[in-house]
Amino acid sequence: MTLRISPLVAVATALVLLSAGCSDDIICPEAGPADTVPYISAQVVQNSDGPDESTHAEVVCTADPLPSLLIAFINGRTLPPVVPPEGLGLLAVLDDDMVLWQPGTSCSLEVTTSYGYATATVVMPDAAAVTAPAEISLGDTLKLVWRNVADADYYEVSAVLVPDAGALMRGAWSSRDTLALSATTRETFAVFLPGSIVSTGVVSGFVATVAGPFPEGGAAGNVSGDGWGFFTLRYRDSGSAFDVVVSDVP
Repeated sequence: MTLRISPLVAVATALVLLSAGCSDDIICPEAGPADTVPYISAQVVQNSDGPDESTHAEVVCTADPLPSLLIAFINGRTLPPVVPPEGLGLLAVLDDDMVLWQPGTSCSLEVTTSYGYATATVVMPDAAAVTAPAEISLGDTLKLVWRNVADADYYEVSAVLVPDAGALMRGAWSSRDTLALSATTRETFAVFLPGSIVSTGVVSGFVATVAGPFPEGGAAGNVSGDGWGFFTLRYRDSGSAFDVVVSDVP
């Protein structure tokens, strides 16, 4: 399972932040320095899980009016432009089947638009080594722990609960049903209460380390120059993954 934000979702999120305003359901960063300065959302997602190495990078730029130009680089690597649906901003994406930037590497973002030149620099974090129980009983609390990781500002837990044959036979689930579990935290642990795990089966997931501004109200972003926004780096390896069997209550 790869942690990756869809480019269309990223573009749509950028538009919400730019034009829809904040509400109880939407956590918005602070307003940009000026209405004419574009909003830039950039991210790198890397997986070093044995033979399944990968790097996905994307830059989304929105403004009113939209810029007529988007040229994006990360450490000199070009992010080719992509044409998203009309009116959804500008998008550049890079995909590679290897890890391009090892932990500890300083990643410099350079974005040129018709508004000007914007930059940001973040250091790629190391991976989290997750400790999880091999098995819990239905009704137990699931706790995942890891040590503090160099260059990580926070952590994202992403997992799914896949029901087993017993749960399917009881008729509560269909063969296509899964339950997503997620958490974003600055702590070195994550706790899922019994109400989050409602079926026997297997909880499979990983903890990604993240470098960049924590997603909370009032976050100022780390992109500077002729643009404002957020540049984040995510990393994981085989030690970041976990599988927990959820059995019937004894």
